[in-house]
Amino acid sequence: MTNEMIKTEYGNRLRDVEFIWARNSKEFLFANSILIRGNPTIIVDPSATFTYIEGLALSHSVNIVFNTHYHGDHRSLNALFKDVIYASHELDAPAIRSYEVYEKYSDSDPNSIYSQWRHQVFEKYHIQDCPVSKLYKGGETIETDTTQIELIHIPGHTPGHLALYFKNLDCLYLSDIDLTPYGPWYANVASNIDDFIASVDRMRKFEAKHYVTSHGERIYTPEEYQKKIERFYAFFQERDEKILELLKEGPKELAYLASEGIIYRKGALSDPLKAYFQWQMLQKHLDRLIRLKAITQDGFVYSIK
Repeated sequence: MTNEMIKTEYGNRLRDVEFIWARNSKEFLFANSILIRGNPTIIVDPSATFTYIEGLALSHSVNIVFNTHYHGDHRSLNALFKDVIYASHELDAPAIRSYEVYEKYSDSDPNSIYSQWRHQVFEKYHIQDCPVSKLYKGGETIETDTTQIELIHIPGHTPGHLALYFKNLDCLYLSDIDLTPYGPWYANVASNIDDFIASVDRMRKFEAKHYVTSHGERIYTPEEYQKKIERFYAFFQERDEKILELLKEGPKELAYLASEGIIYRKGALSDPLKAYFQWQMLQKHLDRLIRLKAITQDGFVYSIK
């Protein structure tokens, strides 16, 4: 059998692994899923296409539901599957098991626009707690009778964020190192910018034949992937540089910096959710620049050193 992609009704198939595209996606409400047929049969991040995934759940053919991380857009259809083993990284499992923990991982302000949005999304899409029982650290290999999957711990986006390398297919799935034009997202309390930078740097050097992410209906060639991941990686430094350029003009408060187009374009900040995400991610950049002794903080005011 060759390792060539074949188009299917819902996505693309590489031998016994089918990538199911989130064609009902509305920005970050849904994500691509993966069906790995074999013994056991595994579905990764069930969220992409309700009709198809509901059919898989009703067929009782799936043995394991595997989540690459705890975010709701990667597990919105978990609860459709009955009598299965739920699996994830040990650091993200608590937030999949418990919405209360999910809240703690996500946001420190229970009254924020982001908290309100999360409540609405979880209620609208019936995203439920799941009893994760199979825990991984990264570095393990999951084997079916058709496929070997190496788990790669790529923290930063979340503490237990995992990439999957399909060894016999020479295919890397990067989950939410998603290579989108928005760039890296690290607006959760549990997100870590330093870990995220290190994870993307590691993945820049990962050689494979095929590359797939959780958002966008694309399979990247090595050449396409290299261009995309270099651009994705550059966002971190570009955001730092924008902050430093503004501080060269003089000391600035966080509120002022958050009103500038540092993470999102200024026009996008009319969306209160994006404005909140920018504030959260900007704070992580400022804390990092303080650790690097590039800037100083006096109360709410930041200055270049």
